[in-house]
Amino acid sequence: EIDIAEQRASELNKIYATLHYPGLSSSGLGATTTLSEPSSGFHKYPLEWTAATITISVDDRPIFTTDNKADLPFHHDFFFILNVAMGGGFGGNIAPSFNSDSMVLDYIRVYQ
Repeated sequence: EIDIAEQRASELNKIYATLHYPGLSSSGLGATTTLSEPSSGFHKYPLEWTAATITISVDDRPIFTTDNKADLPFHHDFFFILNVAMGGGFGGNIAPSFNSDSMVLDYIRVYQ
């Protein structure tokens, strides 16, 4: 799993970029960055995924890079999942007053 832009309700300004794979499925390997107002406008979350490296950026600023080693599962086809995940171990408790949320996307581009 490659989490390109993940947020927690308790830290909306913090953007997580994380790789999860066998051996690091719970904690993952990655980095975070902070945006002053991540939901007030559109932002770019590029993923550059090559046979040699994986780099995740926010607004064209790299925040996490790792070698795409032969023993990692990132040498196979993947698919995109877009979701507003709620609760759980990462997301935390949901406020009783919560009643809606949204995810707005302009586009997804894939280059090979």
